[in-house]
Amino acid sequence: MSIIEIMARPIAFNRAFVDLGLGMCGAMMLSQALYWRTRTRAADGWFYKSQKEWQDETGMTRREQETARRRLTEAGFLEEHRKGVPARLHFRVNVEALESALEALSSRMAENANQECTDNENNSLSESANQVCTDGATSMAESANQDCTKAPDSDGGKRQSITEITTETTSEITAKRSSGPDRPDTPPPAVASEQPSESTEPSRPDAAIENGRYWGTQEDLDLATWMWDQLAEQLGPDKPRAPNFSRWANTVRLMREQDGREHRHIRMLYEWCRQHEFWSANIQSPDKLRDKWPQLVLQRKTEIRKSAGSQGVDRAAELRKIHEQRMASQQGVTYEHQ
Repeated sequence: MSIIEIMARPIAFNRAFVDLGLGMCGAMMLSQALYWRTRTRAADGWFYKSQKEWQDETGMTRREQETARRRLTEAGFLEEHRKGVPARLHFRVNVEALESALEALSSRMAENANQECTDNENNSLSESANQVCTDGATSMAESANQDCTKAPDSDGGKRQSITEITTETTSEITAKRSSGPDRPDTPPPAVASEQPSESTEPSRPDAAIENGRYWGTQEDLDLATWMWDQLAEQLGPDKPRAPNFSRWANTVRLMREQDGREHRHIRMLYEWCRQHEFWSANIQSPDKLRDKWPQLVLQRKTEIRKSAGSQGVDRAAELRKIHEQRMASQQGVTYEHQ
């Protein structure tokens, strides 16, 4: 299947929803919500849809989603509810409110159509002009039809009249526009292997904390909590507000899975940063620790090497002093110990 064939099946949305004052994004979100309403496993019609899933399915950005949700909830067409642990945002279409609004919209459109018909009937001048134009067009069509019918074609047959050609062409165009697999309102062919699911969110059986795309195991969460406790204890009353632990645990998990770090190494390097004169003020989160990891490890090793070197120099001086004392004692020189 080519790319053009794949793109010939666009997402469908109901044009009438735009007339309800929802805008393009509101109409698209409501149409997609109606689609998932009949495919949710919940009997009460609630379904879960993350912000990323809305964007993948409709292309709407975060700001466009928030605007669409605000319009839908204010109009009473979409209900929102947070449930579960951790709490996740679920949606449900208010079918009764939507049907009432569509019926009112249909009544207004019918009244407007009737009003236009009444105005046209009262306008005698418009009717007279339309009649003259219609008679003239009919006479021209009949004359052209008669000329084309009388003129034989090169094969000895009869040419089709302009009216017949126009009628056939119009019928073909109308049929093509009202049907076909590329129409948004035409349902795609059913595929037996495709099974609609309530959500495309991956299964995370090891997750101890989860918030959208941020999650971590119990060990990741414990280490993230310990890092916050160390920072809060060091800053005391000046500590910032509590962080998003799901994001902290997610960073710890990424350091472990993608960077190959171990929990004990992460704890050791973060504790060294907390005691360092410079890095204690610059490394205050797992994100910063992960970003500066190579630089921190190199500086820590350098400082440890320098410290060991200075201790070695002091030890060598002490050994020389002991040796000198022993040599002097053998020669009869006495040193007073202070």
